Amino acid sequence: MKKIILQYLLLWSLFILIFILYRTLFITYNWSIYQETPFRSLLLSYVYGLKLDLSFIGYLMVIPSVFMGMASFIKPKLTRYFIFSYLSLILCIISLIELIDMEVYTHWGEKFDVMHLIYLRKPTQITNSINLATLWMPLLLFIILIYCNIKCSRWFSEKIVIPSTKRIRWKSPIAFFFLIALSLLPIRGGFSLVPLSLGIPINVGAVYFDSQNLSVNHAAINTLWNFGFSIKKILKMETQYHLMPEQQANSLFQELNGAYSVEPTRSLVLPSKPNVLLIILEGFSANGIEVLGGKTGVTPQFNRLSHEGVLFTNYYASGHRSNRGIGSIFSSYPGLPYDAIIENTLKTQRLPHLMRTFKNQSYNTAFYYGGEINFANLRAYFSQGKADLIKSKSDFPFSTSNSKWGVHDGIMFDTLFNDLQKTKNPFFYSLFTLSSHEPFDIPIPKKFGDQTISANFQSSMYYTDQCLGNFIEKAKKTSWWNNTLIVILADHGNTHIGNTTNGQKETFHIPMLWLGGALNVSDTVVSTLSCQLDLAPTLLQQLRIDHTDYFYGRNIFSPNYKPRAYYSYGDGFGVITDSMTQIYNAEINTSTFDGSFEPSKDYGKAVYQFISNDFLNR
Repeated sequence: MKKIILQYLLLWSLFILIFILYRTLFITYNWSIYQETPFRSLLLSYVYGLKLDLSFIGYLMVIPSVFMGMASFIKPKLTRYFIFSYLSLILCIISLIELIDMEVYTHWGEKFDVMHLIYLRKPTQITNSINLATLWMPLLLFIILIYCNIKCSRWFSEKIVIPSTKRIRWKSPIAFFFLIALSLLPIRGGFSLVPLSLGIPINVGAVYFDSQNLSVNHAAINTLWNFGFSIKKILKMETQYHLMPEQQANSLFQELNGAYSVEPTRSLVLPSKPNVLLIILEGFSANGIEVLGGKTGVTPQFNRLSHEGVLFTNYYASGHRSNRGIGSIFSSYPGLPYDAIIENTLKTQRLPHLMRTFKNQSYNTAFYYGGEINFANLRAYFSQGKADLIKSKSDFPFSTSNSKWGVHDGIMFDTLFNDLQKTKNPFFYSLFTLSSHEPFDIPIPKKFGDQTISANFQSSMYYTDQCLGNFIEKAKKTSWWNNTLIVILADHGNTHIGNTTNGQKETFHIPMLWLGGALNVSDTVVSTLSCQLDLAPTLLQQLRIDHTDYFYGRNIFSPNYKPRAYYSYGDGFGVITDSMTQIYNAEINTSTFDGSFEPSKDYGKAVYQFISNDFLNR
């Protein structure tokens, strides 16, 4: 058994060395991109890249583990032949994809994934982009690598020691299960104490470590893992979304969304270059906020503060999860039932990003989150947004991780406040809270008890609301308050308060409140129907910053604004206008309506099809 395990570890080491080799080839092949990168950063790409390397190797090792662990039951000749054939095939596939990736990155600055195969439909797009005369180098490399792969596979298959089949060894089944377990563990990303025994599934964001140099992050990405992940995403997304002629869907969507406008708008912000602080409240639903028609006593601080700024009372989330809400807030990109665009790194590279927009206006930028920053690919997403600072659970002592999800909101608000005291103006900072996330464990007595999920959730809202109120009161006494706009909104709603269900519009009704000394109004209510997609254009228009890149969003205060909101949930889409609400269930291809509805204008299906098609082709 010991020899089997040693051979298993030898094969692991072989794969690790292979990916180190290809990472070196990738950097060398694209040296014109990396020649200015500090040597330390290049070394770190190997260290951080090991996470995805090990994850992908885990997949590769499952089948060899079966043969190695059960070798006593299989003829030695058959085992050697299989190991040789398997390694030869796998190593040649790795070589092919790695070399394609090197060439793709040279021309487009993107990691190769399954979406690039779409270009094969129109080969001229490839030939027009690539100088075919330069392909001799990767072709020569591929021939050399095939030869080396076969030699390496033969060497390993001949070196392995195979137990005799004459006497069945009882230890073989033990070795089998042990090796399978060793292979499966790194696939997910290993163990984590938070929130349960296994951590969140590993994603591309796990290897992002430099928010100022995306290229060095790309070097850390395991090409094969990234390619496989993109296949998984495509297969998951390939549901039936072609519900009407494309031209009809496009026309209905444009009619619903309205024309883009940069006309003069109602001014709420003083004409200076204010700081902007964006506070995103985890799961805060309007049904728990009294001033929005929700339950009394849950958010007394928010209720009080609502009279000091601008309260948006008819505001909706665009998705049912944080990964949808974050993309809608920062990139004005709609949520989808089956996927979140922020978890698709190649696609988010092509999106606008509030962090980047403000960075380009010479703002200092930062993102604070007390949880695991690799959750929902947040590290990669905000690194692409050019955040100067990303602060998360790993930046705090372990003793402060007093929540199953990480660092509680009280500590995070205090940290943000202390950092802002030292931050140069102007700044665009954002804090994403977490204490009101399941399982709603908070560091204070639960005001509403803990007998039900609803009571636990209300208590967690009360705690976060208290932290928010304390932060605002301290902020009012600072030197930066008078030139700061604070935007407070939720990432999504939920069903924990009231009798709403997942697809109902009431579930997606969320708060948005603007505060701060940079406002020229107070105790103001905006009752216009709007949604998260509209935040970026509305905010940027107030600050006189171009926002034409934010395609899906609209400026709420534009005279041409068409009130509408649309949201995704697990099974489909919801569309809200001033005259009707439509909920389309994609699973069973049916719609329910409230209000006036014209059968010829099936907005729910049109929105679903339009956004799905856009997502697929990004």
